[in-house]
Amino acid sequence: MIMGIKTALSDVSFMNSLFTAAEHIAHQLGDPVIGAEHLVIAALERDDSDLRTALAPLPLNTQRFRDAVLAVHADALSSIGLDAVTPPITEAPKGALGSTATAQEVFQDARTRAKKRHAPLAALDILAAAARLEHGTTARALARLGVDRAVLEALAQ
Repeated sequence: MIMGIKTALSDVSFMNSLFTAAEHIAHQLGDPVIGAEHLVIAALERDDSDLRTALAPLPLNTQRFRDAVLAVHADALSSIGLDAVTPPITEAPKGALGSTATAQEVFQDARTRAKKRHAPLAALDILAAAARLEHGTTARALARLGVDRAVLEALAQ
């Protein structure tokens, strides 16, 4: 019972910091709501030695993934004739309520993974859940980096 309470408190703290960071990242990149890619960047930014160790064999880190997301956005915008430069957003935070369905799906999948391990939610759970996405910015950014999504997902097992 006490471990369950400690895990729940840890998860709440993790969620608050993750969504706060993801929202700041989204706004820095000119996106009005949190997407799965912003959750991934926020997870990669965490000071987590287990995450660094697990990701060591992959060509994946915060800056590389952020750059890949920007490139994916630029490609998508230029394909319809728009400028790829979007200014940062300065509107008031909305938290998890201001997130896409895909971001919510990633977060729920990550929570399910942590529960199956009987462990607190971790950054690696977010990355593994995001690796399951077959379409969208996150999947295209991982592909652009040459990250095998199945390998990334398996890291959280």
